[in-house]
Amino acid sequence: MNLFIVDDEKAVRDYIVSLPAWKTLGCKVVGYAADGWEAYEAISGLKEATPDVLISDIRMPFMDGIELTRRVLGDFPEMKVIFLTAHGEFEYAKQAVKLGVADFITKPFHENELVDSVKWIRDHRLDRQKGERIQQEEWIQTLLNPRMSDEEKMSLLSQSHASNKSAVFLSVEIDNVDILDETGKPFSKLSLREKIVDVMALYPHPYWSALSQSGVYLVLFLSPDVPKDHMAHEAMEVARHILETIKSSLGFSVSIGISDRLSSAADLRRGLEEAKSCLDYRMLIGRNSIVAYPAMLSMREQKRERSELKRSELSDLLRRGDETLISEFLRDMNKTFMMEGISKKRIQEACMEMVETAGKTLLSFGIQPSPEETIAVRKSVLSFTILSDLMVYMEQFLEKVAKLVGSARQRTSAHFIDAATKFIETRYMEEITLQMLADQLFVNYSYLSRLIKKEKGRNFRDLLWDYRIEMAKIMLSTTNLKHYEVAYAVGFKDAAHFSQLFKKMTGKTPGDYKA
Repeated sequence: MNLFIVDDEKAVRDYIVSLPAWKTLGCKVVGYAADGWEAYEAISGLKEATPDVLISDIRMPFMDGIELTRRVLGDFPEMKVIFLTAHGEFEYAKQAVKLGVADFITKPFHENELVDSVKWIRDHRLDRQKGERIQQEEWIQTLLNPRMSDEEKMSLLSQSHASNKSAVFLSVEIDNVDILDETGKPFSKLSLREKIVDVMALYPHPYWSALSQSGVYLVLFLSPDVPKDHMAHEAMEVARHILETIKSSLGFSVSIGISDRLSSAADLRRGLEEAKSCLDYRMLIGRNSIVAYPAMLSMREQKRERSELKRSELSDLLRRGDETLISEFLRDMNKTFMMEGISKKRIQEACMEMVETAGKTLLSFGIQPSPEETIAVRKSVLSFTILSDLMVYMEQFLEKVAKLVGSARQRTSAHFIDAATKFIETRYMEEITLQMLADQLFVNYSYLSRLIKKEKGRNFRDLLWDYRIEMAKIMLSTTNLKHYEVAYAVGFKDAAHFSQLFKKMTGKTPGDYKA
């Protein structure tokens, strides 16, 4: 079987071309190119060695993978195409569905992932019901369009065997798919779909399937006269069979959300929304979970009122710079999440609040993470779909913050005291407060107050008054200003209070001191 490789990265291109597995599979690389235009010209010139499989990057200069595929399949309709895509390009890659692209493999990829995809093509697995597969993709994507009218949906359904059948929508989603994508762990939505097809071959039910952004959509059809309970049982049985098959044969795990019964495929949009809401509970249940919509509604009704994140408690823990306290705090948070059965959205919100608290704590010690670091952390929090994995990530993140704070505490005390002293000396005549100083230093008010008290033995207000009285003594001794003029000059707004405080600190009234 002939292969043609296209990628604008030379290292990637050379790596694929040189894979020893091609010889084992009986495959031969008959050409390679650095962009779509070069590839199209080269393939057009291969008269006796036309490629059976095109392995192409999707985003390239001059001509991208989409346009290359459109042109090549126009000339060689039997050719199979495998797309190599970077993270976040799935929406772009969806344009290729109608072209009959065989697989989408994310970069960086594992050798076995690409080799297995080519092997499946070699074994003609993807030729089964090829036209029907493409038709199913089109039907599902069209019926999920929220702008499509009911009349248009019914017209489309009249063209299929599903026009008079009830349906159940299953979303089979790869667990932590975004994390897998970023870490380069191998996974293929095509291999997942093929396993689902194998499972469905054992059942008599008509079905549709389509690739989704995170896995595969599966629509089961039964006659309208089938009891609702029986239909739910059948959907659960199929889901369990799929789960067991994936566990034993693929290197990643999936979870499945199951909608309530749909009167017809015209309600597919509702089915998707119900299945997706079920998958939110995977956050609590964990990997390899199956959640049906009626059960999810029951869990919602039983959950308690959510508790607010103890921001001040976390802030205090981080300010101590003690990493050992973080795990205990997160264990308590995890227990709260589990007991209250709160939603994935609320868990993510709570974790984002932790990230925000950590950021403010770092800032108060003069540590400001780069925007790229902040975005990366927030993106990671939103990528997790399993609570236990998210808690491990949060523990690592918060322990890192606590360590940075601990180091900062050792070197910033003297800096803050020196800043407080200079602040008083340069602005004593103004109406200044400790909060103004804290804001200027980007440090927590309470922390700064405790630090000044600890290091100087007096609070900020007393230090300010001490300095003002010292400045007043100099003015009384060296100028002709009256005592109330001196009071205003050194920052007091009340001359009587100045006189009272002056006598308390010097044993004399301002007038006696001047004389």
